[in-house]
Amino acid sequence: MNENQHNYLVKIPPIKLCFLLIVFFMPYFFYGQELNVKGKILDLKTNQPIPGVNVIIKGTTNGTNSNFDGEYTIDANLGDVLQFSYLGFKQKEIIVAKNELNVLLEEDVSQLDEVVVIGYGTSSIKETTGSVANIKVSDIQQVANTSVDQMLQGRVAGLNLGLSTAQPGARVSANIRADISPRGSGEPLYVVDGVPIINNSPEPGLNSSDLGFFGGVDRSPLSTINPADIESVDVIKDASTTAIYGSAAANGVIFITTKQGKVGRTTVDYRVSTSVQNPKDYLEFLDAEDFMRQHNRLAFDRYLFDNKYAPYGAQNAPIDGFSPFFTQSDVNNAGAGTDYVNGLIRTGFIQEHNLSINSGSENTKIFSSFNYYDNDAILKNSDFQRYTARFNITQKLGERFNLNVKTNLSQINSNNASTGSNSGGSEKYNMLQAAYAFAPNISPREADGSYSRTYNNLITNPFAFFEIEDKLRTNRFSITPKLDVKLFDELTLSMVGSMDRTTSTRRFFMPSIVENAQLPEGVAQLATNRNDAYTGEAYFSYSKTFKNSSLSAVLGAGVYKTLGDGFSLQAVGFFTDALGADNVGIADQLLRNKQNSFRFETTRLSQFARVNYTINGKYIINGVVRRDGASNIANNNKWGVFPGISAAWRISEEPFLENSKVSNLKLRVGYGEVGNVVLANNAFQLYSINGEFTFGNTVQPGVVLSQIENPDFKWETNIGIDIGLDFGFFNDRINGTLELYEKKSNDLIDFDPLPSNNAVGRVVTNVGSTRARGIDIALNTTNILTNNFEWSTNFTFSTSRSEWVSRNPSITLPEYVGENDQLGDFYGWETDGIIKSLEEVPNYMAGAFPGNVRFVDQNDDGILDVKDVVKLGTWGPRVNFGFGTNFRYKNFTLTAFAYGNAGVPRGFGFYPDSFRISNSTPSNTLTSVKDIWSFDNPNGFLPGIASNPYSGNNPAEEGRTDFLLEKTSFLRIKNINLAYSLPIADGSKLPFNKLRFFVDLQNVALFTNYDGFDPEMDVTNPYPQALSSTLGVDIQF
Repeated sequence: MNENQHNYLVKIPPIKLCFLLIVFFMPYFFYGQELNVKGKILDLKTNQPIPGVNVIIKGTTNGTNSNFDGEYTIDANLGDVLQFSYLGFKQKEIIVAKNELNVLLEEDVSQLDEVVVIGYGTSSIKETTGSVANIKVSDIQQVANTSVDQMLQGRVAGLNLGLSTAQPGARVSANIRADISPRGSGEPLYVVDGVPIINNSPEPGLNSSDLGFFGGVDRSPLSTINPADIESVDVIKDASTTAIYGSAAANGVIFITTKQGKVGRTTVDYRVSTSVQNPKDYLEFLDAEDFMRQHNRLAFDRYLFDNKYAPYGAQNAPIDGFSPFFTQSDVNNAGAGTDYVNGLIRTGFIQEHNLSINSGSENTKIFSSFNYYDNDAILKNSDFQRYTARFNITQKLGERFNLNVKTNLSQINSNNASTGSNSGGSEKYNMLQAAYAFAPNISPREADGSYSRTYNNLITNPFAFFEIEDKLRTNRFSITPKLDVKLFDELTLSMVGSMDRTTSTRRFFMPSIVENAQLPEGVAQLATNRNDAYTGEAYFSYSKTFKNSSLSAVLGAGVYKTLGDGFSLQAVGFFTDALGADNVGIADQLLRNKQNSFRFETTRLSQFARVNYTINGKYIINGVVRRDGASNIANNNKWGVFPGISAAWRISEEPFLENSKVSNLKLRVGYGEVGNVVLANNAFQLYSINGEFTFGNTVQPGVVLSQIENPDFKWETNIGIDIGLDFGFFNDRINGTLELYEKKSNDLIDFDPLPSNNAVGRVVTNVGSTRARGIDIALNTTNILTNNFEWSTNFTFSTSRSEWVSRNPSITLPEYVGENDQLGDFYGWETDGIIKSLEEVPNYMAGAFPGNVRFVDQNDDGILDVKDVVKLGTWGPRVNFGFGTNFRYKNFTLTAFAYGNAGVPRGFGFYPDSFRISNSTPSNTLTSVKDIWSFDNPNGFLPGIASNPYSGNNPAEEGRTDFLLEKTSFLRIKNINLAYSLPIADGSKLPFNKLRFFVDLQNVALFTNYDGFDPEMDVTNPYPQALSSTLGVDIQF
């Protein structure tokens, strides 16, 4: 203090000095005094009140919420800090200094600025002009799921996923907005970290020509990727956006982005979980006593029918004319016998360990992970074991270079139980089929310990399948380096390379102890397949912001090569089981031994471009184009050009909505063309080794023409128009999308028949077109949002209709099929219940018998023929939907998700086999056999023993009828998850940063009007389903 200042203080009068000291220290005198603080909370931008804002005293749980007028009141002490938070706004903190505090909250645009992947770049949600749905995988429960596609059912409007088998690692069939290519697969393009992947898995199948069954492997290629490594999934549905992928994107694109390292201290996350899989109810088969009773009942009915005794004829059967196969004593002493089906099913177990490490600085960011997943599946002799390792690194190399390398290594080991269909009769039954048919009154083993035989001795004992070795190992390695070079502030060059190799080896051995009727001396099959995919791309990205507008553009080219090869062999006849498949050279049935090999290779070249222009942040236009050339397209049309254009208007940014409750409103429209490669390899002239030719006395294999070239063969072209409305109200507490679309497929690829004197019966060509129209709706709501309690919901809905526009004129349609009928329409005879007596036989069904299905004579002409065939329905659901809800109370969270569909026509499901159980070598069948009409069961509603003389006259495809056909709907509760996160204060001395316990249920319940087994399981002899109950812990260090 200098002298002048000292003199000034001395000159202050004592009274004034005291007053100044009192004023200065007054806040400290009153610090801690409780006040009733009140005020009003307004939107800084619109000056409108904000209801539901969380107001809490920092460091406590004391809080309140603003009312509808934005007003609040809370008791607080002077000096306390009030925190104001609300969805869509930045949090604000204010020190309590008076009892009236009015607050202005600023909108947090980070939610609208959320980035989605759109192909060769990203875009903020607010500036997207196409139909893009983003799913954060962290919001989906990942336990007890082997691949990410199994987790997406019902979560995206327009993305239709079907899981036709519960086999571990099974493929999920997928299509986006209806499949309108009759010859195509309907599968979307999967792009992982910017690189398209091969959407088929190389697992070798079994050679079924002798064996009869296929082995039950239908593996998803995504099962080699650990779901916990995935950051987000973006589903691109409209052609205006997917056109940048050209000929590969006819069915939409699903982008999968894996995690990257983040700047900050190193964190280690470890999640461990154990799941118990309790089998759900499966198909019900007769026990031993009912098997004997039903055989005797239906065998007697067969005796009546074969001899045309009443009710199949006028004469009554003699009293002692029929001798039952099983005596009454046999029946009375049978008991339950052996349940062969449930003998194959067990309680399953899953163990999963997931370890990830995240670290990063401004120059280097690293994410690495390891996953172990082990599933002892519910079908005995089957399991699924997966190891995955990932290493993703982003390295800044100076000011202008940035290197991003993503690698993934996985191995899947599995034992496979045979399910599904077979390629022959009872001698070729797989494990499930054998269990269905094996007589339950026969013990599994003979007295000498060997496996027993049922009455039909061609059927293999189902428990003998446990002796079969069927091991599959799939290894996959992929690496994707990407180098970004910043040429100028606005211009970047990106160079991407990728190598993705998948190798799969299968080892099958059926020993002689199995006593298979076809292969009693054993068989071995060995196979190895390999798929390789190589990608090289380079593209320039330009971005420039002007005063009232912004411009971004992409220009690039790519080369893509896929190739694969495989080898397989079958060896039959082993004098010993001791060596298994380790020495197939000792197999002595040389005429049944087989070898096979194959190789394929395709190359595609592409050029692509995209331009995006935004004016005033409100008006956006986007254009894309791609030119593709492929080696497997005919010479005259190797190149195709696929454009797309879209625009959007952000209505919510207009002045007339400035003070409204509308937080987001965007109208968008798009048009695009994309290609489809279907039956492409059929465009060339090919020869095959087929048949034998004699030269003198020597017989030689011959080469014959097997396929005719069509040099004018070209791509199928899908044209899509999309109109969408994105909306948000009350700061996006209510938000969603409404979309209308039309997609049309031109130049459909099909076969044209050739004259009968041609060496080949058909040639591939382009002819016909189809169309689909549909609606997609997504709705998300934040219903309650307080400091201690949150509740949100989400809902998706989609419906579509697909129809023919024009057909192949070279193929004559049946008279009952319309030129513009829907895709999936099916036709047949209508039915009218069961004929229950000879008197009920209609005149137009002369010669029919009681127990036959009664068909409907549509035109009353007294004849059942093609004129009586009508449309019975349309395959596929009319509506798909999903519903999820999320609750949080303090540190507890509860989530649930369900999905379903409606309007799917399905038959009764699995019919009981009346012939199989009633013949002289009876086999078991379903308990619904009790509903078969017979002499002593006149109220039965299933067809009886008597063969229907009119069934073979049905001209419809597969002789189809509507007997017991019903429109089905279902709702499946997919997942319920309850979790608790341990509260850990900042600066805690605990060795971990996060500790979370969770309980999870998968495949919880099914509600349906379907009378069959399961409305989703539409395959023959499906893999059993299970309720998976998981207990786990998630720790971060």
